[in-house]
Amino acid sequence: MKTDDLILAISADTLLQKSVVQRLVRALPVAVGISIIAFVVFWGPRADIGAALASAAVLKTLVPLGLVLLSGVLAVALAHPGARFEKRGAALGFLVAVVIAAFVIAVAWGGAGALVAALSTPLLLTCLLSIPLLAMPALAAVFWGLSSGAALRPRLTGAVAGLMAGGLAASVYSIYCDKDMVLFVLPAYSTAIGSVAVIGALVGPRVLKW
Repeated sequence: MKTDDLILAISADTLLQKSVVQRLVRALPVAVGISIIAFVVFWGPRADIGAALASAAVLKTLVPLGLVLLSGVLAVALAHPGARFEKRGAALGFLVAVVIAAFVIAVAWGGAGALVAALSTPLLLTCLLSIPLLAMPALAAVFWGLSSGAALRPRLTGAVAGLMAGGLAASVYSIYCDKDMVLFVLPAYSTAIGSVAVIGALVGPRVLKW
């Protein structure tokens, strides 16, 4: 059988996509539970968590969840040969563009000095280390789910899996983080999530090859 024929046969098999989704549904709750337990043991919620969730600060919890949703839909499509993923990719790209635009506006409004002041805190290192650590169970679960598919672009699929896991971890970590300034949250969280995406891109070709 030619490679093109094989790809068409796989793309016609809807059971493949169901298998990916089913495995993700099975594995992700377990992974998130592990991350939450670790969060409770080693981090814990901020003292004013109730007030924070009732304010605009809740966006640093909700926006990463939006990233999880969009990257998850895209990852499933990438694991299914023949599936159209352009619109899903555009939706994810739009979210990223909005975040970048918000950061540019915040820097233009506050100035470089405000950015340096916002990031001049030991909590920056805590954020950059904590989110990737909390993301590891979810990343493993996502890779396990996607491995039942047939990703033609394993590096890209791995990077998207990293975005998904990083978004989940960032949402969990935000319950601990008491820095709500845009000039801290956007660069710190984006860098931490991006590092998980890089890990995913590096691991993807090894785990998702077929």
